[in-house]
Amino acid sequence: MGEWEWFGVAAGGIAAVLLVIFLTLFRKPASVRLRETGDDFAGPASGTNLLFGDMTDVLSRGLPGEERDREEILPELARAGMYGRSAIAEYRAVRAVLVFAPLFAAVAVALLVEPRLVPGVAIGGLALAVLGYSLPRVYVAFKAQARSREIERGLPIFADMVSIALLAGQGLFGALRRVTTELQPTFPRLAEELGIVINQTELYNLSLAFEQWANRSQLPEVRNLALILTQAQSLGNDISVALMEYATNMRSGARQRMEAKSQRAAFWMLFPTIFCLWIPAAVILVGPIFFEFAARRAKAKEQMPAAPTIPLGKSAGDAAK
Repeated sequence: MGEWEWFGVAAGGIAAVLLVIFLTLFRKPASVRLRETGDDFAGPASGTNLLFGDMTDVLSRGLPGEERDREEILPELARAGMYGRSAIAEYRAVRAVLVFAPLFAAVAVALLVEPRLVPGVAIGGLALAVLGYSLPRVYVAFKAQARSREIERGLPIFADMVSIALLAGQGLFGALRRVTTELQPTFPRLAEELGIVINQTELYNLSLAFEQWANRSQLPEVRNLALILTQAQSLGNDISVALMEYATNMRSGARQRMEAKSQRAAFWMLFPTIFCLWIPAAVILVGPIFFEFAARRAKAKEQMPAAPTIPLGKSAGDAAK
């Protein structure tokens, strides 16, 4: 087997291993993880529930910057729905594996190829290691953004359904339970968060549960909802009216954001219009004129008499004689 074949086999194996690791990243739902590890996500959990077992804690300490990750990555993990004490440890362990696996594989491949190919293998291993370091952060950010968008879309429907249930005579906690069940098929992430809110309400109270949800999601809409429910309960106001006004305001804000996006889209559409339509139109309009001008110029050059050549060392008068 040649050097490039060895290199292809090794690269394919590395890619397959990294893909399997990445697809199993935080594979458990948030509700299952929360039941296993508790609602405190600041410390390690038991080895049986971790992604890499007992090696998770060792791998999580393989890269520096643990305190910085706890300050910057831990809120993003909470926004992405990755709760539990082992969330940050599993994140760092996966990132360590994605960094060290390409480096060790590059060393193994460098021992099999010719010396002239070693620099290319080293550069490829370093590039894959850099990609493995940044890929988990990008994945968590995209997952947190998708979760936040779904929660934002479902909050007006949640407020309307709770207000209707309250007007029908149900209590606030009973309405919350019924609405959570109804939202499960269409907004599963919102229903998951509401399930956590229900569990925390049974242990503490509704105000604290919604405050914890606002801290987890870091969404201003959720914080406003928590303030509305807390003030309505403390002041004795009608919660259904407050929720209807909240849903109306959220829909108005969403409509304004969509209109702003549509206006920005109209601006960005100018660029493909210029490059895809105006340039071909200019070619069609200017092209025939240019080719006709070039043909007339060539024909005029052919019809012009050739100028007499003057030998070197003679003047024009001597050449005429």
